Order: sequence, then structure tokens, then C-alpha cells
Amino acid sequence: MLTKVIYSSKIRVLICSFLFVICLIPAKSMAKQGLAAETHITEGLIAISMADTVRNECVSISAQWIPAMLYLNSLKQHAIELGYTASEIKTFIKDENEKERLLEVARTRFEKLGAVTDVPSSYCGIGMAEIETGSTIGKLLRVK
Repeated sequence: MLTKVIYSSKIRVLICSFLFVICLIPAKSMAKQGLAAETHITEGLIAISMADTVRNECVSISAQWIPAMLYLNSLKQHAIELGYTASEIKTFIKDENEKERLLEVARTRFEKLGAVTDVPSSYCGIGMAEIETGSTIGKLLRVK
């Protein structure tokens, strides 16, 4: 009887050890759900898009190129850490449907913030507010 208890106990330890090792497998191999579903990355791309729109529409605001490139690279690195390949990232970035989806989100956010498509100065106010609050968008911009 004692042998059965010890044997059963060893199997239980073996199973628990196996499950523990499975839990240690990097999350990146399990986390991949498609870049479009990776909120941190899509939100970052939307912020970059919005900052780019502000700098193009507002003559008194320009981009901070080095922080923008560093931020873009951090998004790419995050995707790699999640297990995406350079090829998957490139395909996602070049996907016209994804570009349009993210731009539509950016447009909707601009509208909620009071931007008017044909009024460039409306983007200046948004840009200035983003710079002042130090938001992700604001960190990518500077007053000329």
C-alpha cells in the first residue's frame, strides 16, 4: 500500500513538474493572435498616424523625428517579443486594409477632439493640447 502511495505521489510530482515547465515556455509562442489584435501595437500606430496628421496640417508644429523613430522601433521590438517575425510585421504594416482601419480610428478620434477636416488650425489646437499633456502623440511633436 505504501508503495502505491509513493508511486502515486511521484506521478503527481512528475505531472506538476511537466505543467510547470509548460508554463515556462515563452509567452510569445502562445500569445500570437495577429498583429491587428495587439492593442499596444495598434494604439501606437494610431498615435503615430495622428501625430503625422497634426504635423502635416499645422504649420506651427513639427515632428520630433528621433523620438518618433525610437517609438516605432519599440513597437517593432514589442511585436518581435510577442513572437512575430520581421516578415509578419512588414506584411501587417503594408496591408492596405489595416492601414485604412487604423486611419479610420484616428479620424474618429480627431473628430471627437474637435478637428475639422478642412480647417488645419483645428489640428493645431489638438496638437498643442497633446504636447502640453505629454501624451504619446504629444511626445512625437514639437512646437516650431
